[in-house]
Amino acid sequence: MLAGAVPTLLLVREDRVETEPEWLRSLRPQVPMRIVASALFDDVSNTVTPQGTLAVFPFAEVPEASTRSPLYVVIDRVRDPGNLGTLLRAAVGAGVTAVLLSDETVDPYHPKAVRAGMGAHFRIPIASLHSDRRASLEATCPLRALAAADGLVPYEGLDWTQPAALILGSEADGVTTDAASLATTSVRIPLLGGLESLNVGVAGAVMLFEAARQRRRGPRRGARPGPSPGTALP
Repeated sequence: MLAGAVPTLLLVREDRVETEPEWLRSLRPQVPMRIVASALFDDVSNTVTPQGTLAVFPFAEVPEASTRSPLYVVIDRVRDPGNLGTLLRAAVGAGVTAVLLSDETVDPYHPKAVRAGMGAHFRIPIASLHSDRRASLEATCPLRALAAADGLVPYEGLDWTQPAALILGSEADGVTTDAASLATTSVRIPLLGGLESLNVGVAGAVMLFEAARQRRRGPRRGARPGPSPGTALP
């Protein structure tokens, strides 16, 4: 609701009616509400310990904000809905312009992705990485960095203040050839303790908030418009 979205229907578990929160009472005049038997509510909620309230929303249509230096996230082959929801939540917090999903990525409206996103779906544009969008990325974003355990550049070594895209794939399967060919360079997170990699949700959040930190600070003096020499992918 804080994102401006209004549900079309509210379902309340029968044993939670007397303890409904203030925000729920405030919606009664404008949103239809149904009291649901406990067993039916638990089946519909698709969780082990439901909180007692379910809201039905229309699919969110968030317009892409105009900016001189957009920051995109391209997600390819991420099949775990919890990881996708985590990435969407991090993208909102880091000020990402839009999230683009390949055909091999899990449905962003999978129930687990929606729960992990914690409202991110109402706050950021989520779109398919179709051919027109890919062409637009190639034309407008000189930095398109593929996250990889053996990436060429440490994540803090890139200039994220320029128009940029971060490409993320499955920790187990990596990215498709098509997604890899979109990249102008590859980026890594230096790790200690003998670790080979991080969960894609964690890794994506680390890099996105480095981009956010740089953007708060402003462009570097003498920053190059694109990747530094020697960082292009073979």
